[in-house]
Amino acid sequence: MRKQLKKKIEKKLKYYKVPLNTVDTDKLEVVSTAKKVAVIGGGIAGISAASNLAEKGFQVTLFEKEHFLGGKVGSWEFESNGEKLRAEHGFHAFFRQYYNLRDYLKKIDAFKYLIPIEDYIILLQNGDQMGFKNLDETPGLNVWDLRKEGVMNWKTFVSPKSLPFIQLLKFSEQKTFKKYDHLSFEKFAKKTGMPQKMRLVFNTFARAFFSEPDKMSMAELIKGFHFYFLSNDHGLLYDVLDDDFQYTFIDPAAKFMIDHGVQIKTSTPINELEKTDSGFTVNNEAFDYCVLCTDVKHIRPLIQNSKGLEDYSNFTKQIDQLQASDRYAVYRIWTNKFEQKDWPFFVFTDRKDCLDSVTFYHKMENESAEWSKQNKGGIFELHSYALPESLKEEEAIKKALLEEFYFYFPELKDLEIKHSYFQHRNDFPAFHTGLRKNRPEIQTEVPGLFLAGDWVKMDNPTMLMEAAYTSGSIAANKIMKEEGVQEHQLFCVPSKGILA
Repeated sequence: MRKQLKKKIEKKLKYYKVPLNTVDTDKLEVVSTAKKVAVIGGGIAGISAASNLAEKGFQVTLFEKEHFLGGKVGSWEFESNGEKLRAEHGFHAFFRQYYNLRDYLKKIDAFKYLIPIEDYIILLQNGDQMGFKNLDETPGLNVWDLRKEGVMNWKTFVSPKSLPFIQLLKFSEQKTFKKYDHLSFEKFAKKTGMPQKMRLVFNTFARAFFSEPDKMSMAELIKGFHFYFLSNDHGLLYDVLDDDFQYTFIDPAAKFMIDHGVQIKTSTPINELEKTDSGFTVNNEAFDYCVLCTDVKHIRPLIQNSKGLEDYSNFTKQIDQLQASDRYAVYRIWTNKFEQKDWPFFVFTDRKDCLDSVTFYHKMENESAEWSKQNKGGIFELHSYALPESLKEEEAIKKALLEEFYFYFPELKDLEIKHSYFQHRNDFPAFHTGLRKNRPEIQTEVPGLFLAGDWVKMDNPTMLMEAAYTSGSIAANKIMKEEGVQEHQLFCVPSKGILA
């Protein structure tokens, strides 16, 4: 019976992988005339757009304001107490339904650096924990299996208040956002009498999008739950890169781009551009096309400072309405002690005040493991995805993160911090209530101008790193289409839920 049901679900969900586009093999394999493209922003979206276009013979210049590529997967060196160390923006998970990003890793020979995480764990304040590695990986059946962790029980399925939970299985872009984008997760949870453990699971899920439950759009949360849990047979487990992003992602990507003729200009902030009759002027150079791949925080001043966009009021209005996330913090510490238990590389916490997760870098990255071996200590990264309003100053944030860290790992309370690196930022896109309808799309009303990033609106349910990479690839494909060139094939999870 269960085997037959799995087959039906697999068929209903189109075998968990669907094409996003159709490649016309009658078109040119490479562009026939010289076409110049400016890609502004060297994060995942920019790397995607530049790589895909350069492969097809476009003359691409990639502009990045920092001295390093990667954006939120960037890595940089710093000095502390006479030692040279590296820091990153923070932990990133490569889920197995990141079809397009993972294909790119294969293309640049970086896929070999991926290693699997052992479990998806949430630590509870009472000392218990929830793990999800033993759930059935079939969408729908995995929801039923959540009973094993006490996330729900038989009452959940018979309570009239719980009927709206069925919406998790009915994701459909247009209908879901029309019905639930105005409603926060917190209000939805109260309205449905959501069980405490289920609320905890969704709370951690909401904060992974840098949003507090009272601000997080329930439609965005349903979309996220569909993409990560209810549209594929990979479960909640994922892979991570086994060393610093510079070595395992950025260096291979940069080599690939350079080998295909991309001019990479780091330490080159672009604060304005000009729309001309023939295309764009960027950094005093003429281009036929422009792809904007900045983060959500920097796109608005760029457009406001630009010239020639006065007649495109709908586009400029959409950009003006974009919002960044609330503040978040990443605190990495190099210490003289180890945790006692053999945890996975990354764990979520049921936050008391501000700590949302902990990453054990000495267990995950080769360079960190080498430092750990030589110094007989651990490297931990403490994350707060949405800082409470009461925490504003750096020292207060660091103190609060450490106190909560010691609550969950009391054996580390007297550790010595040998080095530390602290980040306090607000440059992630907001997925708050009511923002979806005004979010700009990849193809703008400005001829030749395209957008890419995890903040653009797409007609597919990809999210986070996969959204950034896919949007860059779609932007590239649209330029290829305009020039009569074969597009790159892209894939996604099915766009609708089991019961949609």
